[in-house]
Amino acid sequence: MNDFEDELRSALRRREAPAGFASRVLARTGSKPSPRRRVWLAAAVAACVLVTAGGVEYRRYEGRKASRQLLVALEIAGSKLSIAQEKVYELNRRTIHE
Repeated sequence: MNDFEDELRSALRRREAPAGFASRVLARTGSKPSPRRRVWLAAAVAACVLVTAGGVEYRRYEGRKASRQLLVALEIAGSKLSIAQEKVYELNRRTIHE
């Protein structure tokens, strides 16, 4: 196990970068992206736009659906309230006339 540790220390030992390494890295960072990379970037942007637009449309759909459900619920509640109100009036008429 000691040999392994020695090899690992040797491999991970700090070394100076080769001459001109920094200038080569800086020169590459200024280069234009390849056409293939541009295609992937454009595809990624398009996918993000589509997902966002789809999410917005889905939320609108869900909002319209919830609105319709609310209107149906209010209509049902109103009809039930009307029935209850008629029964109260009927009971009130019976007690007054009797």
